[in-house]
Amino acid sequence: MTSEARTESKQNGCVVVENLKMLRRQLQLKEHAPVLLRTTLARAARIVTEVSLGRGTVAQLKELENLAQELAFLDATSADALAASLRNSFDEWQSHVSANSCSAGVCFQPRTVPCQEACPAHIDIPSMIAHIGHGQYEDALSILLKDTPLPNSCGLVCPAPCEDACVQKTVSAAVVIRPMKSVAARCSPSYPLPERAAPTGKKVAIVGSGPAGLTAAYYLAQKGHQVEIFDEREHAGGIMRYGIPHYRLPAEVLNSEIDMVKSLGVSIHTGRPVSNVKGLLSQGFDASFLATGLQNSKGLGVTGEDQPFVLGGMDFLSKVRAGENPRVGPHVIVIGGGNAAIDVAMTSLRQGATKVQMWYRRTRKDMPANPHEVEMALAEGVELIEYWAPTRILPGNLIEFVRSKNAPDAATAQPVTVHADQIIAGIGQEADLSWLEGSGIETKWGNIVADPVTLATGEPGIFAGGDIGHGASTVVAAIGSGKRAAESIHAYLTGTEMNHAALLSQRRDDVPAIATDAAARTNPMRPHVPERTPEERKHTHQPIQYDFDEKVAQAEAGRCLRCDQCIGCGLCELVCAEVGVEALRMIETPSGRLAFEDFIRPASLCIGCGACAAVCPTGAISVENRDGYRVTEITGTVVRRQAMSVCESCNEPFVSASQHDKMRSTLGGHASGSVICLPCARSRAVETMQDMYHHAAL
Repeated sequence: MTSEARTESKQNGCVVVENLKMLRRQLQLKEHAPVLLRTTLARAARIVTEVSLGRGTVAQLKELENLAQELAFLDATSADALAASLRNSFDEWQSHVSANSCSAGVCFQPRTVPCQEACPAHIDIPSMIAHIGHGQYEDALSILLKDTPLPNSCGLVCPAPCEDACVQKTVSAAVVIRPMKSVAARCSPSYPLPERAAPTGKKVAIVGSGPAGLTAAYYLAQKGHQVEIFDEREHAGGIMRYGIPHYRLPAEVLNSEIDMVKSLGVSIHTGRPVSNVKGLLSQGFDASFLATGLQNSKGLGVTGEDQPFVLGGMDFLSKVRAGENPRVGPHVIVIGGGNAAIDVAMTSLRQGATKVQMWYRRTRKDMPANPHEVEMALAEGVELIEYWAPTRILPGNLIEFVRSKNAPDAATAQPVTVHADQIIAGIGQEADLSWLEGSGIETKWGNIVADPVTLATGEPGIFAGGDIGHGASTVVAAIGSGKRAAESIHAYLTGTEMNHAALLSQRRDDVPAIATDAAARTNPMRPHVPERTPEERKHTHQPIQYDFDEKVAQAEAGRCLRCDQCIGCGLCELVCAEVGVEALRMIETPSGRLAFEDFIRPASLCIGCGACAAVCPTGAISVENRDGYRVTEITGTVVRRQAMSVCESCNEPFVSASQHDKMRSTLGGHASGSVICLPCARSRAVETMQDMYHHAAL
């Protein structure tokens, strides 16, 4: 590669990928172009795709050069770009096909599953959903338990980053993933406990029984270590018990999952605060994991916030969950716009308030809170006041606000003073780190400083993770941190290298696709988890959501596009266009992955030739003969089922009528000609030749 080409590659990415984008773009722009141009562009794009996947050959590079020459008479723009790239960056193209090497580091990367990658716990979501679709709830739960000890809790409180990453979201509407976990946990006939390794003789102390601590204990126990958890609270669960309202996460759900962790031999000591972290190692523990979370409310940082009518959001939620039943109202002002503020506002209604206002310095669309949670709060009567920030709190239950600088009238709006019975800060949480004094463990910005990979602190044998390590986040993020801690601590205890591969997304099972109707596959009508009405729920701590019906869950599972089977490479679409059929259409998602636009188009266009199945690198597409029909199936959905033509000579079905007509049309014949299979055609040809020789000899 020339120096100029190498510079271009580093600046613009991989030259192979850039050419692929160019060719696909030209195909889109020339939707109605002559067949010859489209088939030539498609062939070039298919070969370039093969090269990017590590399936290219040196011979294909020569073929690309010839295609560039052919394109010169059809589409000069595409031809010039492809020819220039092959000429100026030939070494890079050669490196791709001969050594599977991409200098930009773009090609040959594993095609990951978007939803699984987005999940901090890296749950094998497609396999879990497929098992639910087949009604195999215990198998679905077994998949979940490989990556989380808290599947039911996650199914209730997770913000579902997996659904944001769902490829189906670009096509129609994201698959309903979050409640599937609860369906698996609720409907499974048993709780399949993971196996435990032989005892190692090593002891680990975990400080904090929240999601990170429970998860670390769960995996360390499986590895054969003796694990003991210490928590200063009366009951285990951490933020899940004392920070998340009962109407979102019922205690009985949490208790059952904690009992499952304990059944692995984990001891949990509640009401046992730890005042000397280094002392744990002198008490016979070989390592310790600090996962105390952020248990304190963060102050507003304004004058007067120490007055008795000002409450901390986490303190308020904790007292409610602890059964202290603090009463508030009738008028409560909540400061903040995150999930904690939403929980505080909705809990205030349940604790006696009749008027709850959320004062926020920006707008609703800027709120970090889950949009659905915001909708629920507003439906219950919570009022959102936008563009106001508190400046001071005055005696007599008064609070002063100033207009946010982002407000349209910021230059002219005057400060306002409002009366409220209680003012509750819902702006976040912080940790009490005083118990770490003298330990040598470094803290910064209210968190423990730990290695981002190993979670090791500056003290040998002491690790830290969860919210105390990475800041306030979600339950599932803490679970991911706990998994990492377990792998790191295990490596430390055994003197081995940390198993980083165990923290990556893994295929936990090979589950057959679900037979799903083509129209239903991309149906945008996403089902909703049923909820109590706002009037019914806002004065009770009973769960807001009813159980997600397992029959609805099974049907919804069929909408999953099975990104574990189809990697979205686009080869099938390109080869279909290359043979001049154009039965498949794919669209590009925001992440750059390709997905089928729908599963209905092939019903009228597919000829059953099998070219798509032949080039598919994963077997996601099949074209088979079934009971006299040619059946084309994509990840469980039959997109076309067409009768096969019967050979006039042997009476055996051998090709679909549409493919036969396409072949004759391409070869210049007539669709009404004889229907003869290839073996019979060869036999007839041999007979004809024999007759010719016989007559010639006479």
